[in-house]
Amino acid sequence: MIKKSSIGFTLVEIMITLFIISLLIGIAIYGYAKSNTTARRTICIANLKEIDSAIDQWVLENHISIGTSISDSEEEIYNDYVKGSRPKCPTGGQYVLGTVGIKPQVTCSREGEGHTLSL
Repeated sequence: MIKKSSIGFTLVEIMITLFIISLLIGIAIYGYAKSNTTARRTICIANLKEIDSAIDQWVLENHISIGTSISDSEEEIYNDYVKGSRPKCPTGGQYVLGTVGIKPQVTCSREGEGHTLSL
């Protein structure tokens, strides 16, 4: 009687291994994409807070009255009261300055995606 030595893997074993590996890769990619989205939203909210604080400081130092439209002096706010250069939304949204005293004083065009300044 001749004995067959089994060297290697069967097709079923290889298929199961590949399925498990692809499942783990899929889960990792989903987790990375979700954390990337969350990080971008957090950066945008931090930018909104910085701009809102700059507006408050600008209002106090220049004795601006409540109800004044901010868009007229937007370059002065960004140049004098925001550190570094003008902040940008990491997802490509635009920051819109509103009215003094009406919260929020600054909004992001990606508001529907959670890019909002909590009051």
